Amino acid sequence: MILRTITLSFIGLLLCQIGIAQSLRCGHQHAIQQQTHQHASYKQVVQQTFNQAKRRTQEANSRSQEILTVPVVVHVVYNTTEQNVSDELIYSQINVLNEDFQRQNPDATDGREMFQSVSGNAKIKFVLADIDPDGNPTTGITRTQTEVESFMDLSLDNIFEAIDSCGLDVTSQEGTECLLNALLGGTGTETEEEGLQLDNVKSSATGGVDAWDTERYINIWVCNLNANLLGQEMPMVMGFAYPPVEAPNWPEGALPTDLKDIDGVVIHHQAFGVDNPNAGLVEGIFKKGRTCTHEMGHYFGLRHISGDGDCASDDGIGDTPAEVATQNPDLNPNVICSDLHSIDTCPEDGLPDMIENFMSYNPEACQNLFTIEQVDIMRAMLEGPRSGLIMQQTTNTISTELHQAFTLYPNPANSQLNINLEGYHLSDFTIEIQNVVGQQLLSAPAQSFMDVSQLKAGIYLVRLKGEEMEAVKKISVIR
Repeated sequence: MILRTITLSFIGLLLCQIGIAQSLRCGHQHAIQQQTHQHASYKQVVQQTFNQAKRRTQEANSRSQEILTVPVVVHVVYNTTEQNVSDELIYSQINVLNEDFQRQNPDATDGREMFQSVSGNAKIKFVLADIDPDGNPTTGITRTQTEVESFMDLSLDNIFEAIDSCGLDVTSQEGTECLLNALLGGTGTETEEEGLQLDNVKSSATGGVDAWDTERYINIWVCNLNANLLGQEMPMVMGFAYPPVEAPNWPEGALPTDLKDIDGVVIHHQAFGVDNPNAGLVEGIFKKGRTCTHEMGHYFGLRHISGDGDCASDDGIGDTPAEVATQNPDLNPNVICSDLHSIDTCPEDGLPDMIENFMSYNPEACQNLFTIEQVDIMRAMLEGPRSGLIMQQTTNTISTELHQAFTLYPNPANSQLNINLEGYHLSDFTIEIQNVVGQQLLSAPAQSFMDVSQLKAGIYLVRLKGEEMEAVKKISVIR
């Protein structure tokens, strides 16, 4: 009994050390690892999508000066009153996203001069949706009370197994990092297989709430991600998001079958919005809403600028300097950013760490920019695999029933695109094919097939239009 008490006390102190000093962090990489463990090709598909986006950035971009507007739905999933974030906090978070993604943030000029020249304006505007998937008016906010106390549910069995799998001094920096990876499912241990189900908040069957159509809306889930152990709530993960995937030519089984159901952004309720009144242990550290900015960067395909490794790792972006993936070098709420300017974890590249970057692991108080190449990637993703978000030109006429009845095959297509419309008469509709920047390329009365042999390889939108309703599908053309 005495030994068990000592052991539990040690675990409590250890997890407190990890939770507060080590792992107030982004869970993006752990979410990727969890999917890759279940679907070995997942990381390859993500890389392919990133490579495609880089190629798009080298092509002429007719939307380069346009502000791209994307609809957002915020799902608040709460167990206690404190977790039920207010409308005002949600509005403050949307405002921060708009400032940061349009380079209107008040601290935009605080970055060092050497990085000002590569700072970019993503020109992405976030708006709370005003029409839900069924065509009904909405505030763009849903609220769901749950019996789940936390969606970061750890048991003592998880912890003992993780400690055993690491086989290290878990009080060291290396050991605590290994322990966190094991707990979150990043090491390939049995813990990962049983695992923390990071996506439980995205399903009503597991105490959360189902996503709205993830091709048409950015879903943001706000919930409790604290770990509750020995009666103490400890911060573990502030948020996570999945990157875009666009790989229609990959074989069945390469991607999770529920990917559309889990796509979106998850934010810990205490790190959501500006000056969150219920911030708890993270008070003063995550108060500017930059956690959501960071995760939204992942959602649009960006990686941590460190590449989640040493100096040899890479985020695939040319204008972000190399750095080592150090977690939160200074958690002092009153951090002075100029004191961090001397940090240079990869001196070989001739530049200090870009603590100003939204995709760094540095204090959010010091973050104030995306780079030009990061902006190019995000916009390429929005015009490619995320193009459904910017194609809702007549949202109030989109018919859910028509959308479900409207099918296209093969996809990807090469020469002929077959059209099927179950339960409707094709003769009542016209078909238009548009590129992702909204240019109409083909238009004709709807029939059972369409010749696409003259289209270049790429992503297109097929719009089925009737007198009072329409539906839009995305296709790939290959050569």
